[in-house]
Amino acid sequence: MNKHVFIFLGLSLAVLLASCKKVDERPVRSDYIKVYETSESKTVDNILIPFEGAQDGKIHVLSNLPLQWKYLVDQDATGTDWFSIKSVEEIETGHWVVTYDAASLLSLNSLSRREGRLSFSCPEASMGKFMTVHQGYKRLFLEDFSNEPDQTVCLTGNQTYATEEYSVLAADYYDFISFNAWAVTSNEFLSKNITLDITISGGLFYDINQTTYRVNVPIGTGAETSNLQYILLMGNDDRMSSKTYFTFSVNNDDQVFVHVDNFAAYQVTPADMGELFIDEDFEEEDDGGDWV
Repeated sequence: MNKHVFIFLGLSLAVLLASCKKVDERPVRSDYIKVYETSESKTVDNILIPFEGAQDGKIHVLSNLPLQWKYLVDQDATGTDWFSIKSVEEIETGHWVVTYDAASLLSLNSLSRREGRLSFSCPEASMGKFMTVHQGYKRLFLEDFSNEPDQTVCLTGNQTYATEEYSVLAADYYDFISFNAWAVTSNEFLSKNITLDITISGGLFYDINQTTYRVNVPIGTGAETSNLQYILLMGNDDRMSSKTYFTFSVNNDDQVFVHVDNFAAYQVTPADMGELFIDEDFEEEDDGGDWV
């Protein structure tokens, strides 16, 4: 081998070894902030508040740094904070217990969602941890069907309307879908027994184990609470897919116009399902929207 080539290879190898040694000698940061609820071996990055709220809820914070505390939550309709920290107690060096209260979000069929942020930080060490605090169902999508506020899906006769595919609906979860539906007609005789069919492609409605559900549509002039329909659907490995979409269809007189707007889906975990079936407010009521 050429002498100069051998010398070059030797120098290259020396540089490479020196670089590796330099990487290995980088200091490893020993500072930490860890949060858990019940077990130190299972840390958490968010706090999920149950629908019934929480009194004296607790999280544990472990850190080898002096920490500062802040929290910010959105306010409810009354203008008051629904989540508050009652105390922060250092029970031993580097181990704090944070106790909090949270108001209820009842009834359990509410589609409201509340969120906030809780932070622990040490500015001197340029280190911090942020926790999300949330309560209520996670909204997966909301369709107003138009960029114009007064526009809706409008169906008459035997027309249909198909939505786009919703890949956010997964087989491992239960989901609420909600929408506003109201009818307009100039013929009072036709104002009764107006119906709307909702069909899932890639899913099943939970309580009837079918792909199509029919609802009665009230006479109205726009989207309001009295014409908001809630439908519980369930996916499974055989039917729910990443190509799920919905079809709205009518079979009414040509003088009847059914409007659909504010179509949304909310994720419901299996744990939520156990709560739903013991909630009396989940039963169908005569004086409110249709629960189907």
